[in-house]
Amino acid sequence: MIHTMLPEQFLQKPGTRAAEPRKRLMLAVLMTAVDDCQGSAGRQTESGVDRRSIHEALRYISSTDRSWPFSFENLCEAVGVDAGSLRRGLQRAALARLVMGSPGVSAER
Repeated sequence: MIHTMLPEQFLQKPGTRAAEPRKRLMLAVLMTAVDDCQGSAGRQTESGVDRRSIHEALRYISSTDRSWPFSFENLCEAVGVDAGSLRRGLQRAALARLVMGSPGVSAER
């Protein structure tokens, strides 16, 4: 697959380089929550689904507390993602994993 890059994706304004590491860290934290909710091959235990990770991720994404800089709400806002929509999707994915017991299996029919 060929990915197209737009000029604004690689031509940066002066001073924006300092924000990049923080933005990458923010995205990494969000991706960890997404992986924990949706599942990935590397996030399973011997018995299947890592329920503890799912419950921790659900607790993190369910919180609306903004006092911590890396809270779910603050990170979504910083990277331009609607926290409510992402939260609902991740909660559905996590529930499906808990009910079905394995990643990649949807509870929807």
